[in-house]
Amino acid sequence: MIYGHGDDIYQYGNQVKMNFSSNIFTHADLSQLKMHLAMRLDVIGSYPEPEPITLERLLAEKLGIQPQQVMVTAGATEAIYLIAQLFKGWASVIPQPTFGEYEDACKQHDHVVSYFDNDTMEQLPEKRIYWLCNPNNPTGNVMVKGLMSYVVRHHPHFIYVVDQSYENYTRKALLLPREMTDCHNLLILHSMTKRYCVPGLRLGYITGSPVILDRLRALRQPWSVNAMALEAGKYALENDFEPIADREAYLDEAARLQTSLAAIEGITVMDSHTNFMLCRLDNGEARQLKQWLLENHGMLIRDASNFHGLDSRYFRVAAQSRDEDNALIEAIQEFLSGKSRHFTKYW
Repeated sequence: MIYGHGDDIYQYGNQVKMNFSSNIFTHADLSQLKMHLAMRLDVIGSYPEPEPITLERLLAEKLGIQPQQVMVTAGATEAIYLIAQLFKGWASVIPQPTFGEYEDACKQHDHVVSYFDNDTMEQLPEKRIYWLCNPNNPTGNVMVKGLMSYVVRHHPHFIYVVDQSYENYTRKALLLPREMTDCHNLLILHSMTKRYCVPGLRLGYITGSPVILDRLRALRQPWSVNAMALEAGKYALENDFEPIADREAYLDEAARLQTSLAAIEGITVMDSHTNFMLCRLDNGEARQLKQWLLENHGMLIRDASNFHGLDSRYFRVAAQSRDEDNALIEAIQEFLSGKSRHFTKYW
């Protein structure tokens, strides 16, 4: 795991007033879920199911697939490391820039890692996995659903891991598990953590081939998903829990933020189809901007320089409330203008 990836708000205590560094909406209404969990605190007095079969059945019913085609994990990250372990020593193709845990997990389990850039693909072993983050973190781009389906079906000798953790933060069409049950070389990763805005609970699942999932279950440690996370997952599914009141309005706000940032002289904003966006400073370093925003405005952004293939100029932000987004736009304009008395300290 690389330091500085994801939301590093834990390093700053009460200094952060507005958090743009996490790709999760920080103003989600979790009151109903919190109330339910408060009434179910007794579950921490007993072991949870060694394997989360109950939640897997609920998910299968919602998704229109069989329970053996679903495997619940402690966040998508546990799924990534289990898959890397199962296919120990294989070749892994990881287009960059993308989520760093794929590479970390693969290197931990002796994979031959290719970044799909200047490598000669024909020289890679036939035992090969393609790791595809879709929507992609940190760029926010989305690959065409039809093309994804075609590639998976026409290359059955390769394994495809498609991470759709941000599937609830885009309007683009993505792979549906019930439409891909004939693809025995496909594993789709899903994040309830992100779907329900509960990163502290660590809850995700894999859909795909029952044969591969059975092999992954054999590697999973018992009780890897804690009782409170399972209780939250069951409540969310049984009650159609929706912590973001209007996702369409939120995605509209994200698009507005993207357009507004792109209009600032001195910044290039990559096209995104999600609630987050990758930006590049024309001059200066992202770490300088991050520190300045934190000290002067209590704002936290994601320094994206530690993503493979990106340099020190890149940062990522996720849309929050309209007022907060406006404050971020103004603060970045102030930083770039050089008019702040603190500016020269960081430039």
